[in-house]
Amino acid sequence: MKPLKIHKNLIPIFSIALFILALFFLPFLFKNSNKTLKEASGPLVVAEEECNIYIRITGQKDPIPLEEYVVGVVAAEMPANFHPEALKAQAIAARTYVLKSTNNGQTEIEPTVLRQVFYDEDTRKANWQSTFDEYEQKIRQAVESTRGEVLKYDGELITAMFHSMSNGRTESSLNYSGVDLPYLQSVASADFHAENYVSKNTLTLAEWNKLLKVNMTLDDIKKIRTKQNNTGRVEKVIAGNKEWTGRDFRTLLDLRSTDFTIQVVNDKIEITTEGYGHGVGMSQYGADAMAKQGRSAHEILAHYYKGTTIEKMMCKK
Repeated sequence: MKPLKIHKNLIPIFSIALFILALFFLPFLFKNSNKTLKEASGPLVVAEEECNIYIRITGQKDPIPLEEYVVGVVAAEMPANFHPEALKAQAIAARTYVLKSTNNGQTEIEPTVLRQVFYDEDTRKANWQSTFDEYEQKIRQAVESTRGEVLKYDGELITAMFHSMSNGRTESSLNYSGVDLPYLQSVASADFHAENYVSKNTLTLAEWNKLLKVNMTLDDIKKIRTKQNNTGRVEKVIAGNKEWTGRDFRTLLDLRSTDFTIQVVNDKIEITTEGYGHGVGMSQYGADAMAKQGRSAHEILAHYYKGTTIEKMMCKK
């Protein structure tokens, strides 16, 4: 086959045609290029692997990834049969709390009620047994769906305190610790409908005197006065010239909360307690009640932590 010959007079025509085609397609090439560049250089939402945030738990040899730690905390701190939106709220609160209290994983955290309880996978299997697969999936889904979400106030991580159930109102940080934090104010909470809302402790006179390190009679106990604060919790217990704070009294007698009453019944001391926990921040039973009413995890957190925002963790390359 003979090679195709192009007449030299046609070359300028082909050049002009190619130039026109290039001008037509060039904007589309740049448009696609810009789109790719914009997507690549946009804000990076990071997980713990990208930011290398690992949590060191007191008593454990190896640190664990942040989100895996959150799974263990939600499993330990909130009943797995709670509403998914309540579990999501707990995940965000737990993630925020550990990042704030450990300076983003720089220091250790105790796996106790003084900080956050943590259950590893073996403990979860032992606790849940036949329901392990169901509960594990449910909690991991709650954590994964909120991955990287944290609570902030004025751009800073908050101290996201939480408790089991309140007495109808949460406690303020001012009443609890003397520190007035704007996002830890007293708010209404619907968890007083929980079936285990009220509990009773019965002590003999000997047990009472031993625990409080006093030498009182039943008549002395009948004269005890309590001073309540504006959320209905006991601020002071006054017995003659002896006085305790509500928090100290709760600790000494191992009570479930500082909302309690004392009375003598049949020569024994009966203490009736309402709610469970210190009462500050999010009520877990309250969160579950709100979730069952159709409120989302973000709405629940906005109710219990006033003036806060929920943001995704960000990390620069």
